[in-house]
Amino acid sequence: MDSTINIRWIMSLMLMFFFASGYAQDEEKTSIGEVVYEEYQENGIDEAISKYKDLKANQADDYTWNEWELNNIGYQIMNDDNDLEAAEKIFSLNIEEYPKAANPYDSYADYLLEKGDTEKAKEYLKKSIAIAEKSNIEDEQTRILSASKGKLARLEKKDKQLDFLVGDWNIDATGYQEGKEANKMKGKDKVVYDENANAIIFHHFDDQQQSEGMRILAYDAVDDEFDVAYLSPSSLQGIQMSSMKMKNVGENKYEFMDHYTTRNGKEMMMKHEMQRISDNEIKWVIFEKTDQGEWQKVYAMNMTK
Repeated sequence: MDSTINIRWIMSLMLMFFFASGYAQDEEKTSIGEVVYEEYQENGIDEAISKYKDLKANQADDYTWNEWELNNIGYQIMNDDNDLEAAEKIFSLNIEEYPKAANPYDSYADYLLEKGDTEKAKEYLKKSIAIAEKSNIEDEQTRILSASKGKLARLEKKDKQLDFLVGDWNIDATGYQEGKEANKMKGKDKVVYDENANAIIFHHFDDQQQSEGMRILAYDAVDDEFDVAYLSPSSLQGIQMSSMKMKNVGENKYEFMDHYTTRNGKEMMMKHEMQRISDNEIKWVIFEKTDQGEWQKVYAMNMTK
């Protein structure tokens, strides 16, 4: 046998042995979470935490140590054992052990929500978001950030910030071309909030009660904007998508920046200016950005109940 091949063969065997032995050592380690939970069931939460600290100080090599060990049993104690006081101590310990991780703060917020303290929960969700946004860990950048932002948005009712649009509306609209009035239109909008989809749905009808399409607005907590889907019954063009960033400019006035891409790949932008005159009247004006970068009015409607 060639000596070079022989050396490579020996090295391969040594590497295989090294990885196998390392894997076996990992497999032999005991879950610290399971140990803590067993101690909690037998002797209570204070003894369980005391044992955790003692094992970490004296037998750390025999156990697995990461934020998920305490996190998982915290939820188990809270949800299965219905012991909020003990769960709080575990979630607090997890923050103490991993202060630079996002998830322990998110989990503590869940405990606070279970307790009914929504305002304090918001504070911990904001801490989780602040860490996750600066993190270089993929799980924190994606899953944890999305979860924390979603919970915070729901607590702040951002998904329902357009609830005042719910109802049956009469529409008097005017279309514009090159800034000049081009045509008049009448119709009706039926606006509902779908609790199952967390979305506002606009059903558009003409003055003869024939459907003119549907718009679905769903709040995206990660990007702090509404994702918009438009479906038309008159043209089989699938679902047309856009995104709308909302800004409350005060005095019951709102501004939306609407971004979408045409079928030929052109990026388009529209601006919506909406004024809530009363609970029964809304003025809505839409501007399109021209190739010269100027805003030009293309549509205006008066909505009344």
